[in-house]
Amino acid sequence: MSFLRLDDFTIPGFGLVASMTLPFKDEDASGDTSSTSKASKGTKAKKLEAKIFIRFTDEDDLRALTRVAEAKSGGDGRIYTVTNRTANAAGMRQGRFTGDFKAEEQEERRCWLVSFSLSEHVSVPERAEAREPAKAATAQQNAGQAVAPPEDAEPAQELTWFEKKLKAASDALGDYDSTGSGAGK
Repeated sequence: MSFLRLDDFTIPGFGLVASMTLPFKDEDASGDTSSTSKASKGTKAKKLEAKIFIRFTDEDDLRALTRVAEAKSGGDGRIYTVTNRTANAAGMRQGRFTGDFKAEEQEERRCWLVSFSLSEHVSVPERAEAREPAKAATAQQNAGQAVAPPEDAEPAQELTWFEKKLKAASDALGDYDSTGSGAGK
């Protein structure tokens, strides 16, 4: 018998079917050729998709499950500790509701078919990436060559008194920020 618990709340109903999705993002790297090359964009968070039946007579159970799905924590969806054989076997320990929460009437069975998804919170690849040391910036190896001024360039001229005043005013206006505080560089 399969079950799903979110923190201390056991998902009500019967006939639970849970499936795990582990998306690998990649991009075609073949250009205009017939190559099958792919460029990896990383491993994304796992997703647990669940379907369960809740009897019409157990309306309170559907109401309670809906409240759990709607719960917020700090403006975002609440993060739950996930206890389920499929999720835990794949390494998913925490998740939050994502996508659509659906309750479809199944008249012939006198119940709702409830389906929802939980997205992994802080995935295993994300934790591994966080443990990796930051890559140090490397200094530029090529110092380059000095560029001589063009032969037809005129020598720099001394600014007149008036041009110096205009330049000082222009520099002061450039330092003046939009708040009017006049904060400089």
